[in-house]
Amino acid sequence: MPIIEKVSWDFADPNDIAHRFPNLSLKYGSQVIVKENQWAVFFRDGKAYDVFGPGRHTITSNNIPLLTGVLKALRIIGDIFECEVVFVSNSQFRGNFGGQAYSAPSGNIQYQAELGYFGYLLYKVEDPKLFVVEFFGNKGASTSSDVETYIRGFINERVMDEFAHHDIFNIVKNLDETTDKVALIIRDEAARIGLKVIDTVFEGVKIPEEARRFATSMGQQAMTMQYMKETTAEIPEGAGGAAAAGVGAGVGIAMGTALGKAMQPSQGAGAPQQLVLCPKCGAQNTFGTKFCGNCGSSLGPVAKIKCPKCGEDVPATQKFCGSCGSLLKPEDIECPKCKTKNPSTNKFCSNCGKKLK
Repeated sequence: MPIIEKVSWDFADPNDIAHRFPNLSLKYGSQVIVKENQWAVFFRDGKAYDVFGPGRHTITSNNIPLLTGVLKALRIIGDIFECEVVFVSNSQFRGNFGGQAYSAPSGNIQYQAELGYFGYLLYKVEDPKLFVVEFFGNKGASTSSDVETYIRGFINERVMDEFAHHDIFNIVKNLDETTDKVALIIRDEAARIGLKVIDTVFEGVKIPEEARRFATSMGQQAMTMQYMKETTAEIPEGAGGAAAAGVGAGVGIAMGTALGKAMQPSQGAGAPQQLVLCPKCGAQNTFGTKFCGNCGSSLGPVAKIKCPKCGEDVPATQKFCGSCGSLLKPEDIECPKCKTKNPSTNKFCSNCGKKLK
């Protein structure tokens, strides 16, 4: 391998954060030229050693004491040695981020909202030695592009982790405060890999309209009632079926599981109190209560009737059949002749035989 007399990063692009010169054969007397906005870090066997700032540097045992000490410890004696030099830019960079994240489970039905977010980060390298160890040593980066890809993934991971700690009530009511907390987490975590975050800007956080409605007390009640109506009649003993599968109202698997658990009696001492939601008003009631303490409606199993048209079993509280759409409770028709009331499905009066339609 030829001996390198001079090393410099002359072809740096404004978007390049670092460049690695691998497997260099240098000698005492070789020159390392570092531009005004750069550092040069001597790197060997996955570890960073001496750092050169801007200027023209002639390599001596005195200005790379850390690397020289390692070479002596390895019994590498002489003027020629092998190492890598990683040039690092100290300019400011912008990194875009964006993706999808879920809120923490919210309310009695454990609602989780899928949030969209996007923004950008302004950052720079603050500790070149730590930066080189983290990216080129621990993470095996080879190019500036590898570093940028990792930083983008690093930001998205921190955003998703932090949003997962906030329920939809707090996110809707305190969005700015929540994003500030996310920015703080990113700043602190970035410092551990040698980066300084100058600013984190969330240009947009997309909260579904369904989640905004759920975050209000009326909206939560309405969604809970709707979910109860769509699932209660289908929950068999043991809370399986549709509820356990988490169907209805688009509220996710966790909701069905939580609702199923809420309908089971408490087991064992110290078990949390189980609640039953009123299918009419959405109020919470202690498990075992027969009637809602808020509106007086029955909390017992919903009675079923057969559809007069298709024979499907449907809850007696429904006005129309969910299978064929027919009216479940036909209105009475008064006979024009004898005034007897007949079901609307009758074509003739059951008392006098007069044609009704």
